[in-house]
Amino acid sequence: MRHFRRGSSTYLCAVCGRRTRETGVQSMGNDTCPQCYELAGIENEISDGHCSLEDRRATIAGLLVEIAAKGGSLTEWQTTFPDMGGGRP
Repeated sequence: MRHFRRGSSTYLCAVCGRRTRETGVQSMGNDTCPQCYELAGIENEISDGHCSLEDRRATIAGLLVEIAAKGGSLTEWQTTFPDMGGGRP
């Protein structure tokens, strides 16, 4: 569980490392930004056989672009989705 500095409501995403805040998208105490939380959910859907990478390709690409645009690292996601071009659709 993260601890906020006095007067701070942001934290570093445990996956991409960018500064973020609780938005209501993520689970409380999840320590991820909204985009990494969504990507983790998509990764689970694919691994559970509920959809394929092709089914989610456009959504994944869009989320990777958002992470990069906000200064996050794509290193973890490049490993998970290696053929996605590092966030460039």
